[in-house]
Formats: sequence, structure tokens, C-alpha cells
Amino acid sequence: MDKFTNGQPGPAQRNRLLGLLETDDSPQEEKPAPSQKEERSGPGRKGEPQPLETPYQKESSDFAPKIKINLNYRPGLLCAKHTHSPFNPLSLPDAKTGKTCLMKALLNLKNGRNDTIPVLLEIDQKTQNPRPLVNVSCSDCFYRGQTALHIAIEKRSLEMVKLLVENGADVHARAHGEFFRKKKEGVYFYFGESLWNMFLWGFYCHAGNTVLHALVMIADDTEENTKFVSSTYVEILKAGVKLDPTCKLEEIVNYDGLNPLQLAAKTGKVEIFRHIIQREIQEPPYRHLSRKFTEWTYGPIHVSLYDLSSLDSFEENSVLEILAYSSDTPNRYKMVVLEPLNKLLQQKWETFASKRFYFSFACYLSFMIIFTAIAYYQPLRVKPSFPVEFTAGGFLWVSGLIIILLGGIYLIFAQ
Repeated sequence: MDKFTNGQPGPAQRNRLLGLLETDDSPQEEKPAPSQKEERSGPGRKGEPQPLETPYQKESSDFAPKIKINLNYRPGLLCAKHTHSPFNPLSLPDAKTGKTCLMKALLNLKNGRNDTIPVLLEIDQKTQNPRPLVNVSCSDCFYRGQTALHIAIEKRSLEMVKLLVENGADVHARAHGEFFRKKKEGVYFYFGESLWNMFLWGFYCHAGNTVLHALVMIADDTEENTKFVSSTYVEILKAGVKLDPTCKLEEIVNYDGLNPLQLAAKTGKVEIFRHIIQREIQEPPYRHLSRKFTEWTYGPIHVSLYDLSSLDSFEENSVLEILAYSSDTPNRYKMVVLEPLNKLLQQKWETFASKRFYFSFACYLSFMIIFTAIAYYQPLRVKPSFPVEFTAGGFLWVSGLIIILLGGIYLIFAQ
């Protein structure tokens, strides 16, 4: 079997790779439909983002002319400390994606570690680089703004995140390339551009979403994902209270006018929706963050109070309105049976909805009876039935026609 040489495929391996097809292996329900523009674009063209790290493609060598030095001679690097040269060879990015050697090392972690990363950061500090390697961002249109810290967070490496932050990583950097924007078509990875900015300082991504919106978007109703998203959601609410007790993160809406709860209902994320409306925090300093308050218990009987903000229909874009009138909302039948929605709908039905329904049903039934009678007794003749004789039958005939006309107008415009 042909082995890889210096991190690149050998000759026989490259020949076998010529027949491979690169595709998106994300889950089918989350996989966006490819646009016509992307279908026309071949690998590496404008319509398709270049992979940040892959052993199946050669590293781009299309660099602008630059002076190169011997990286194997480490004492030579330290000379830059005395010459104050603004040039740092460690910051040389890839010609197409703009990734640096630090990003490349983070993309190749093993068990959450890469021993070259501390060395790279140490060299960068000793050379007093005016443009620290840890804050260099990608320049490619697809990955623009992404730094090493974004990659470390995506790799779920807490150790690397701590190391980068300790070495001066910018926690407010925004990844705003095309790959990080939420789109209807094409491949993307949306996480809100900057979790740090949105959470700590209330900044928004290009769609107005906060970190709570981003958590709702990445929820997929699996057990492991739900546990992670739910715990992170609560911890962010608690941290927000510590930073600013007056700030209500859950009430912040995006540019579509949806807060995280309404967004969960709109997108059909059942488990995170259940967690939000049934959230109960027992810790006294954070008890006010609960949406469910257990009033009293007696054996198996539990009486609870629920917060109906954003749920009841008296608010704009309420959850009930979304579930009732958005026929394209997925899993809405699973959400309406959850408490307190189930009890809320039951009380609305018993107080006024049932009366309105029966009244509407009686009116519609009467309309259909009159319509059927008029159609059945329509004279089978060519000439108009007017002038109508001023008799009881003629009066009923004209009244029926008027009712049918008004009922038809109502059904067209009101329904």
C-alpha cells in the first residue's frame, strides 16, 4: 500500500484520488440544497469554498513575491527582536485561504493537543511580532475573519482555548466570511460569527442573532446535543445576570422579530423548546430566570406556575400564533401538547374559543344549506329570473342570493 510522503499522498495514492468525489456528509435534514451556481462550479472555483485543511489537495503555492528565511535556524529568529523587523515568517498565510501555521496546527489536533502550538506561540512572543500570530485572521472571502481561537472552539479543545486566550487571543474577533453566514442554499457553518461579542457585549451577527439564537439553531433534538445545548443555554443566562442584572438576554429579538423561544417554535426544535418553556432553576440567585415555578406538591400531585411571556397570543409573533398559522412549521403537533401550551389551549377553548367555533360552524352550515337550496331550485330556463314577483317565494329567493354573495365575499377575503 502506497504511503504518504511528507504529509502528501504518494504517486499511486494520487492516482486513486483522481476518481474520488468530494461531497457534503452533514445529516440529511440539515444539509442545504445545492444552488445552481454551485452545481456549475467545479472544485476550487468561486462558487465553492476551499477546504481549510485536507491531505487530498496540495498546499497552494500561488504566493505574492516574499522574502524567505531559514526557519530551522531558531537563533536567527531571535535576531528580529533586536532589528525590530515587521516581517514574521510564521505569519505567512496560505495563498488561497489565508490560514497560518498556527491555524494549520489547530486543524490537526490529536486528542485535543498539538505540541507545536506552544512552540509557535513562544517564538511569536520572543520575536515581538507587531501583528501577533494568535490574532491573524483568514483573508479568503469564504473564511474571512476566522482566527485560531475560532478553530480551537470548533474543535472543542478547552486546553487550546485557554492557551490562546492566555497568549492574547482576541475574544471579540468576528468570522464573517460566506462560509459562516446562514444561507438558504449552499454549504455553510453558522454559529453567530462571534460567540464572545454577542454574549459579553450584546453585539449581533449580520442576522441580528445572539448566542442564544445560535444555540437554538444548532439544536438537533438528539439526546447528547440537547444536553449540551440546554446546559450551555442556562449557564449563559446565569453569566448574563452576573455581568448585568438588568439585561434580559431572552427578550432580545433578531431582525425577524423572533427571540430564542419564538425561533425554537418557528424552526420546530422540540427538545430545546421544551427545555426553555419548562426551565426551573432552584438556586436562589437565579430563580428569577425560571419559566416554571413549582407552587406546591402533594404526593404525585404538582401544581406549577408558568411564565406565559412570548407564549400567549396577546404578544406579537407569539408562539401560539406561530404554531397556529405557520403551516410550514415542523413538529408543531408535538409542541402544542407540551405544558403549559396544552393547558393554555384547553382554557382558551373552555372560556371563549368553543363558543366562537360553534357560532362559526352554525353560520357556515346555514350558508351551505341556503347555497344548496338556491342552486337546487334554480329555474332551468335561459332568460333571467328577474323581475322577481313580489311574493313570499320571490322575497326568499332574493334574500338567498344576497346571503350567498355576502358569504362568498367573506370567504374570499376573511379566510
